[in-house]
Amino acid sequence: MAALKLTVAEEEAIIKQRYLTQMTVPKGNLPLKVLTKKFLQLLELVDKGPDAEAEVARHYREFLREVAQNELHAKKLRAVCEANMREQDTYTQKQQELETAIEQTRREIEEKKQELQQAGVVLGQNQQYEVLRHHIMEHPSREVTQQAIDTELQQMAEARVEGLRIAQLMERRRKQFSLLFYVIEELQRTADSTEEPSAMEVDS
Repeated sequence: MAALKLTVAEEEAIIKQRYLTQMTVPKGNLPLKVLTKKFLQLLELVDKGPDAEAEVARHYREFLREVAQNELHAKKLRAVCEANMREQDTYTQKQQELETAIEQTRREIEEKKQELQQAGVVLGQNQQYEVLRHHIMEHPSREVTQQAIDTELQQMAEARVEGLRIAQLMERRRKQFSLLFYVIEELQRTADSTEEPSAMEVDS
């Protein structure tokens, strides 16, 4: 909020108002009224002629003293008004500086809010990355996994070779047993053929 700036005419009006309302005598008469009264008294004494010269001189000195007091009072009012104007200018400047500082502070607060929000986002991302890193660390590395796969493949290949060897061995054993059974059957038939003539001889 900017301070109110007075114009020259407004300053003159304030000085005049203060001058006309300022109490400078014990009875509370206005300065201009007192000065006018003394001036009229001086004119009345002047009209009395040479017999009132001493009285005229005394009233004239009082009138001049009153004029000087009024001039001094007017100067004081002018000085007070100028001091007030300087104070008003200082206040206006301070007010502008304060408004500028407030605006700067507001911008800094907004910037800090944005930085805080960004920091919160970064912190959340870092926490997610940390959780993911822990999960990754819990699992074996790619080299270890590949080595395990290679070992399993090698074992499967060896098992396949061993299976083929056993199958071939079983096939040989089957053929051997088949031949053995065939030989046994042949021997059995031969033995049966030999026993039949012998039995016939015994009967006869």
